Amino acid sequence: LGSVLALARQMAGDIGCVGVVVDAKPEAVAFYEKLGFETLEVEAGHLGERPEPIPMFIELRRIAR
Repeated sequence: LGSVLALARQMAGDIGCVGVVVDAKPEAVAFYEKLGFETLEVEAGHLGERPEPIPMFIELRRIAR
C-alpha cells in the first residue's frame, strides 16, 4: 500500500491524481478506515456469490508524507 500511495503522490504532480480508490474486502474495511479511507456509494454491479468489495477512497492531502 505504501508503494501505491507514493506513486499516487508522484502522479498528483504529473497528471493531477487526487486520491486512491481501493476495492476492500468486507473484513478489511476497518483496516482501511484506520488509514483514513472512506466508503463510497456503489451505483451498480454485483458479483453474485463472491464477497462484495467495498469501494473506499482517500484524498492525497490526507496522507502523511
